[in-house]
Amino acid sequence: MFRSSIVVVAVLAVATLLLACTDTGVSTASCAFVVGDGQGGRDAKLHKIVYPGQKVNKGENENVSYVPCNSRNYIVSDGTVKDANGNVVGDRTQLITATTKKGVQIELAVTAYWTLNQSERAMRNFYNVCFKYQCASKDDQAGTANNSTPGWNDVLGENFGPALERAVKLSVIKANDTIWSQRDPGEFKALADNISAAFADEIRATLGYPEDLFCGSGNSTWSDPDKPGEGTFTCTPVRIVVDDVQRGLVRADESTQGAAEINTQRLKNAEALYGPGAGYWLALQDLIDKCKAAGTTCIINLGGATTGPAVPVPVTTPTAPR
Repeated sequence: MFRSSIVVVAVLAVATLLLACTDTGVSTASCAFVVGDGQGGRDAKLHKIVYPGQKVNKGENENVSYVPCNSRNYIVSDGTVKDANGNVVGDRTQLITATTKKGVQIELAVTAYWTLNQSERAMRNFYNVCFKYQCASKDDQAGTANNSTPGWNDVLGENFGPALERAVKLSVIKANDTIWSQRDPGEFKALADNISAAFADEIRATLGYPEDLFCGSGNSTWSDPDKPGEGTFTCTPVRIVVDDVQRGLVRADESTQGAAEINTQRLKNAEALYGPGAGYWLALQDLIDKCKAAGTTCIINLGGATTGPAVPVPVTTPTAPR
């Protein structure tokens, strides 16, 4: 009887131990952090990293959290594009403002295609960044949420986004004004490649780690893609695409080099419409615009004669919405 009791106790002990551990799988779109719970004098350190598709062997005194480890993007748009559900597409809905080599202000829509660097050292460094913002989720959200958690968005908004903006500004200052006047896709591609190279330096300076924590999506992978965590993880540069370039708002009467460049282009375009007297007609249009802006009615005599036809320029007063 005594021996039977020992056997029963032993079985119960093993069962309890098995129940204390979990053996769940990580989705192919996520990575997991296994961390000590920090209770009862135990540590709260990062114990191990679980890669996509692997099993999580969590001990009784450990916690698990998940982050996306699949292909991601960061979209800068003007906020006018919506998806089929009516949601605004993009992580940032304000275009990036930059200045060309000749001082012309332009606005850019860009997209970055990236994924986390899954190397052991990079993932441990990213855990430190993620922990600050509580960016990891308690549940594996792959397939249920595009942006994981609010903390994940904070990581991108406070680190990825500013680094991308600085990279754009550093690259555009070397660009010619044909980038906006001709909108050549080849120039868009060359600019995007320069932004990608500049981004790598900017994000390292932002986070303070020598390793690239962000890589290009799709072509960044393990030596054997079927065995993540083994061998070497190849981290390619984050890919950048310049989606659109718009000329910024510059007043024609500004005394900047950018305004001079825009006025030169404006005159060239007007000559195709009005011929050699294009400057006169542009001046007339500017005069009309100034009259409207001044809030008064102007009488403009065309042809230079005092008896010529008078063209009144009415002042339009906006009406309040009903």
